[in-house]
Amino acid sequence: MKTWTHGIAPALATWLVLAAPLQAQVFPRGNGIALTGKTQFDLYVQMNDWRDMPQDVDSFRLATLRQFEQSLLEEGIRRRPANRNYLVCAVQATLAGDQVAYTTTVEYWELESTKVNSLLWQHGGINTVAANCFNEQLVAGECVTRFMAEWSRWNSTTDR
Repeated sequence: MKTWTHGIAPALATWLVLAAPLQAQVFPRGNGIALTGKTQFDLYVQMNDWRDMPQDVDSFRLATLRQFEQSLLEEGIRRRPANRNYLVCAVQATLAGDQVAYTTTVEYWELESTKVNSLLWQHGGINTVAANCFNEQLVAGECVTRFMAEWSRWNSTTDR
């Protein structure tokens, strides 16, 4: 058994080292360069989880989408429906007493008509806030702030 272990272990280690590059990829969080030159996007607000919240989920989603679009427009980023460059503001929220625990994640997708859609970049966070302060402006604002921080790294203000 000892000989088998000594013979297999180095071979397995070598195989893992050689196979690792085959599994390498650029993860969406570190792929902001994909935003270079992009100034028009289709937009969507996705409600992933909505637990015990007093607001109607559909009304909240639509109002957040309008705020998301308006806030991006103020930054010089225009909405273009049916664009293959797609920004999603994904939301999860849970009411616990008088606090809302929530996450917002902004995602940049490249849509393909004949292939699999690709998630090229994402950034999100988790937070808590008093229930009476949780609103569409807060959620959309967080998505816009995260997006613009990364977009500005790869584009000059004259690109807008």
